[in-house]
Amino acid sequence: MTRKELNTQVKILGIGDAMVDLSTYASQLPPRGGNIWSTAVRLSPGGTTANVAAGIARLGLNSCFIGCVGDDPYGHYTIDEFKRIGVDTRHVQLRQGAFTGIVLAIIDETGERTFIACARGASYTLLNEQDFKEVDFKEYPIVHSTGVCFVEEPSRSVLLAILDKAHKAGSQVYFDPNLRLEGNRFPEELRESQWKAFCFADVVLIGDNEVDLMFPGKSLREAVDLMRTRGVQIVVVKQGDKGATIFSDEIEDSCPAFKVRVNSTTGAGDSFDAGFIAARVRGASLSDSLVYACAVAGLKVTGSGARSVPEHSEVMEFLAANGRKLKIDA
Repeated sequence: MTRKELNTQVKILGIGDAMVDLSTYASQLPPRGGNIWSTAVRLSPGGTTANVAAGIARLGLNSCFIGCVGDDPYGHYTIDEFKRIGVDTRHVQLRQGAFTGIVLAIIDETGERTFIACARGASYTLLNEQDFKEVDFKEYPIVHSTGVCFVEEPSRSVLLAILDKAHKAGSQVYFDPNLRLEGNRFPEELRESQWKAFCFADVVLIGDNEVDLMFPGKSLREAVDLMRTRGVQIVVVKQGDKGATIFSDEIEDSCPAFKVRVNSTTGAGDSFDAGFIAARVRGASLSDSLVYACAVAGLKVTGSGARSVPEHSEVMEFLAANGRKLKIDA
């Protein structure tokens, strides 16, 4: 088996939330009790971990997802969309009597989005350890998850236990805190869960705004050092329109964001995660993986919907057009 064949056959497992997005464009939010006119609502699959799993499949790699959806039209739609894009759904659970979470996204004229998550008690929070009884983590060299499942129980405790299990089995764990706070209130149980997750993570993919929330008063370097005291080997800080920065024993490097016309930033961070993981699986260095991930996110924001992720060939063409040549398997 060639290196290319080996890399593209690596099984990448996403564990966490799957929801649907209902999106519309509006120039501004309405005042309290007021009204605005908007365009038609667009339905698309969503959920942070699910978006990453779909992005990895879109980039041509072997992607599998574990999570719960409701036995409702949105849940069946979610599974159908996974299958359409090539994500392995054998471990996706249909929960009787549960509802699939819905995120209402209002996107302004700059492409920035405002969310209302109709997801308290949604199916993704009902994850339990029985859902993993047939999972052998030795089959999955790479595991990815986010902190969205930490918002409430039972998924909070279950996800921590499963990440611990994956880590002990030798999987390389990628973790994105993906904080979803109400009014920037940071409950202690959520903060503690995020902190514990760092113990099981080899790679942390975190937004710069999340660094500020999780490590108030600390410099970026101090925050990175604190994460690495928990055993994290690589920290990637996503900095929006400024690009991204990576920290490890091997390197410290930055990549500026590519200049593109922004349509929607929904799912930009998820597409970045998918791009970084895909590049590493394809044998790219840490620096080249950072550039590749920025390119994936840049292309994603030119489209609409959280899953408008480009194919690998499109990413390489985009990089070539921008004068960037990477050492990465085709």
